[in-house]
Amino acid sequence: RMTKICLSMFEYENLPETMDERYLERCLFFDGKAALLYTPEYGYINTRACTNGYINIYGLPTKLNCYTDGQVFHTDRDVYSGINPDVNKEDVCIYVRNNWDSVPTAATIQLFAARLCNAQRVIDVNINAQKTPVMLVGSDKQKLTLENLYAEYDGNKPVIYGDKDIITNESLKAVRTDAPYIADKVNAYKKEIWNEFLSFIGVNNIDVEKKERLISGESDANNEVINLNLQSYLVPRQKAVEEFNRLNGTNVKVKVRSDLANLIKLNESVVADYVDDGMINGSVKDGVKNE
Repeated sequence: RMTKICLSMFEYENLPETMDERYLERCLFFDGKAALLYTPEYGYINTRACTNGYINIYGLPTKLNCYTDGQVFHTDRDVYSGINPDVNKEDVCIYVRNNWDSVPTAATIQLFAARLCNAQRVIDVNINAQKTPVMLVGSDKQKLTLENLYAEYDGNKPVIYGDKDIITNESLKAVRTDAPYIADKVNAYKKEIWNEFLSFIGVNNIDVEKKERLISGESDANNEVINLNLQSYLVPRQKAVEEFNRLNGTNVKVKVRSDLANLIKLNESVVADYVDDGMINGSVKDGVKNE
């Protein structure tokens, strides 16, 4: 879900038909960099890129190894500096960066996803503990009896029959574990991780409850930080398409997708809502699954 959002954040206008917006964003998301170039065989294309050659005085590569998945296409090109528009476009390429440091987004997204996964596992275990807060204690010879009893208990049987002699001798006991219900607290933690992810990619995500308690200065400061995060991805893309237009006489533009807010809302279902007596929203509440 996080990957889908990141790959859909930006849209390109007037992109040549031979170029693939999806593949360009995937290269930036997973590799942190990509290349735009012209070839006589394929026309205008976008490829994966690996830095090559010397580093200039600004710490940027002077050459790129441009290639595609499956090694369908492979070539070394000089990086177009944007200074001389009369250079042969078949000899150069445009260096596209995911951010100014060419750092992939995927690595950080994996950290957020791992935290969400760990939190969800805690919730699953805690919810299950509410259903079976007992420990059956008996002798080693009674192991099969204990397993059968637990199978009936786990199967929600309304009546479980037992041997009165076993109960009288107290050779079989049930100990309550009394696991505390913390799923709602862990789910609140999940929402914090989700909102931190949205801030990282530059999407406003202040909760309504929290927003009511914020003064205007705090809200403006938070919006400014989020906007800077968004610009850190948008500006390098805009710089690349400007150089591409200067080299090829095209009019390609890149901007934030206009319906990004709706896209985020559709994916926020990654965080379920929990109440004190169980889990809801397509999960379990009072032992009944909600469809």
